[in-house]
Amino acid sequence: MAKVALLIGVGEYKGLPPLSGTQEDVRVVQRVLQDPQIGGFDRVEVLPNPNRTDMERAIERLFSENCQRDDLVLLYFSGHGVRDENGALYFATTITEKNSQGRILTSTAVSSVALQGYMSQSRSKRQVLILDCCFSGAFANDMRVKGDEPIDVKSQLGSEGRAVLTSSTATQASYEQEGSSIYTRYLVQGLESGAADRDGNGQITTDELHEYAKEKVQEAAPTMRSEIYAAHEGFKILIARAPQGDPKLTFRKEANERARQKRGRLSSIDQRALSYLARELHLPKSDAQKILDEVLQPYQAFWTRVSEFEQAVKDLLAEEPQLSATSLEDLSYFQLVLRLRDEDIFSILKAYQIDFTALKHAEFVTSHTTATSGSKGKSKQDLKASPPTPKLESEKGVDYTRLRDLLAAGEWKEADQETANRMLEAMEKSRWLNVGREDLLNFPCKDLKTIDRLWVHYSNGKFGFSVQKQIYVDCGAKLDGNYPDDKIWGKFCDRVGWRKGSESLHFDPYLSPVGELPGVVFSVFWWFMLRWGVSSLAQRLVKCSR
Repeated sequence: MAKVALLIGVGEYKGLPPLSGTQEDVRVVQRVLQDPQIGGFDRVEVLPNPNRTDMERAIERLFSENCQRDDLVLLYFSGHGVRDENGALYFATTITEKNSQGRILTSTAVSSVALQGYMSQSRSKRQVLILDCCFSGAFANDMRVKGDEPIDVKSQLGSEGRAVLTSSTATQASYEQEGSSIYTRYLVQGLESGAADRDGNGQITTDELHEYAKEKVQEAAPTMRSEIYAAHEGFKILIARAPQGDPKLTFRKEANERARQKRGRLSSIDQRALSYLARELHLPKSDAQKILDEVLQPYQAFWTRVSEFEQAVKDLLAEEPQLSATSLEDLSYFQLVLRLRDEDIFSILKAYQIDFTALKHAEFVTSHTTATSGSKGKSKQDLKASPPTPKLESEKGVDYTRLRDLLAAGEWKEADQETANRMLEAMEKSRWLNVGREDLLNFPCKDLKTIDRLWVHYSNGKFGFSVQKQIYVDCGAKLDGNYPDDKIWGKFCDRVGWRKGSESLHFDPYLSPVGELPGVVFSVFWWFMLRWGVSSLAQRLVKCSR
């Protein structure tokens, strides 16, 4: 069984913005893969700044030459990802450029169709594809692309026996200002330190490596969504070895967990406790401090972003005590650039008495006008138009008028109870004690969409079943019919504020975390069955959206 890898880094382009960190990314990945104590790869080929022909030839050779069924074949790409107007994905090369209309000349890039063909024809049944792509700047000026529009990686590159790891699935930048990729940084950190070995068995698999990097990236940039696409054995492809019984790894895992609980803001007691642990492990003070600095780095980056946003608010208010619609739109744009979620800025908005609803309306106007061509010619009245109110549709004749009115009035607690009542009516049940998993898995689609759209609409995207579903998936849950383990479920409950049950709910957009509502019914029975309830509704939402 051989382990071979091809690492491609493209930072110099003829017609796209340069990326300064790609060669460093390739170098550090090469180091850990070649290390006999970590990756132990037999062959690692590096291809810096290739043209289209050289890049495609190297990829074809990787998957075709001397490959056996049990060989591990890994392809790593750091550079611009390019998508045409039909959604087809391409990987930019040094000669990739745009035509006179500003559209990508796809003949100058390597297509996902070609890559899929080479991988599918390979004899190897253990393939790992790592895409650390920067999609920003790779689109024509007249293309209608929203800032969070997803890239359909799974359908274009997924397959049995293959794991596809992506730094981002949307038109987000994967690179920080200093040019290095934060996703690759944490992939390498997880491998080199052994911290990606979640179950402590001395082996690092594809899913463990991705989850480690994903969590670290989101600690620094919460809105950045890294994903893994795999089927069955693809999740458990063994990539590297991890040390067992290593005091450095023991200390790192403890520091990671404490930092996660405190979101990087360790108290003096926390610091003292970790210092004591380091001494017990006979870990040199310098080594312990180096590990702690690495653990806290993404949190420090996050709090720096939050401070930047708060300073922007202060500066705006100093110039303009009553913020105009233009200033609110500027703040919304700055939030997007900083990759901050709504819950990350709630306390700031409340402290400076800025209307969250007004800010989210400004965000809607921005995304609406960005997604439509010719926005310069629109009137002020057009730009201030509110998003359309969802239709009150039902397959079971349920009247959602009262739910709509309660949500419109901001009566969140009453709306939560009304949601529970109308859901019972849609399922033709008299009480929640009679509701089973199959009832939720077969919940009427029109009704589920109506309820969800009403919550999302009137909360400006903060509440709703679809919001909860996305958080659920972000926490590591898979919509495969199985219930999440305790760690994933606990993480989800922490994110949406359900850890203490119904008494912890705020029913307040300023105080509630994103996804807190609807809570449906927080009776003792419902709380006991909530895990399968969330899982079932999330699966139903996916099916209803097809």
